[in-house]
Amino acid sequence: MIASTEHKLYKKLKKKGNGSILKAIRVDKGGGKGLMAAGIIFLVFALLFAVPAIFDGAYLEAFIWFLPCVSMIAIGMRMKNKRTKDWVEYYMSASRYTENELRQVERELASPAVRIITCKSPGATMENYVAAFVTENYVLVNGVYPYVKRLEDIIAIAYSDSTDNWKIAILTKQDEECMTLPLFTDADRKATLCEEIMQELHRANPAILCGQEIVCEGQGYILERDGAEILRLYREGRVLENAVHRNGKCVNI
Repeated sequence: MIASTEHKLYKKLKKKGNGSILKAIRVDKGGGKGLMAAGIIFLVFALLFAVPAIFDGAYLEAFIWFLPCVSMIAIGMRMKNKRTKDWVEYYMSASRYTENELRQVERELASPAVRIITCKSPGATMENYVAAFVTENYVLVNGVYPYVKRLEDIIAIAYSDSTDNWKIAILTKQDEECMTLPLFTDADRKATLCEEIMQELHRANPAILCGQEIVCEGQGYILERDGAEILRLYREGRVLENAVHRNGKCVNI
């Protein structure tokens, strides 16, 4: 669903990141969080065996039940704390942006003009996370891993529905080939989610080509497969177009 900054999920993210959307998204993911959750679950089961052992004076047996659970929680906390500490460095490395430019991204993410696309994670009964943010100059895709790019640098975007592992495919001016971003949602929601992301990107920058099949001088190319060739043609100044338009709008092929 396309929404504004008034949506409760957007407000929840800002609160979680102490005002930083980038930080909230980075810290909210990762193996550390999963390891902590698993450790807590196992701890509950361990109590069923460890508590009777303590009453029977079998302290070593109780310790053996508790040790793996506590270790998992401790290691998970260390991993999560590291992500919290290094979130700026992560985005600088992943996006190749300077810290100053990331601050500009943050300012635009905090603007009332930002548009968000909400979705639901697999198994959820209702929409429970923000899958993408489109600001005046940037897009932030919150898929399996965060991805941030300038809108003016995006040449083309599409999505693949050929397998269960649906992905957004993005080609930018800085790439060598098309990059794919795994999405995190129910299969019956992925097509709608992808189309909403494409719609918002095309609205923000009509120069972005939206669709798998791209034509140059009568020759057709598939974005995911022929990204390097499409990029070469773009850099040569050749005219690139979507293969199909319906009612004047770009559509996914």
